[in-house]
Amino acid sequence: MSATYVTGKIAAAVGGLLGGLGFMAFLKPKTITDAAIRGGVSTGSAIIGSTVFIELLNFPNNIEFQLFSGGIIGFVAWGILGLIARVFIKAELKNSDAIEFISDVKAVTQDIHRVVQKDVKETPKKKRFRTVNK
Repeated sequence: MSATYVTGKIAAAVGGLLGGLGFMAFLKPKTITDAAIRGGVSTGSAIIGSTVFIELLNFPNNIEFQLFSGGIIGFVAWGILGLIARVFIKAELKNSDAIEFISDVKAVTQDIHRVVQKDVKETPKKKRFRTVNK
């Protein structure tokens, strides 16, 4: 293991923790244990996924990019894991099988797509003002 690998992982961990703390500023945890779990999930996800994220974007594997990608992954990790958990809890409460579960997920994604398309179509265009030469 080289020193650059270890420093890159430490930078990703710091970025993930900072990203998780940034997410906690928006959705405040209820208890200290909840905050520790969120911080751990954000940090662990950043350590695991930062190198993959950097290679996906074709960035050089520098400490700065490790910190940057760790921050992004740390911010997003808890939201995505919470969303997936809610989908599974909802499916368990309905006692549905795999086919019903897939159709529910498809319906949710279609609803999200419809809302996004509606927002894009309703976005007003900015008016341009002409200047008159005097």
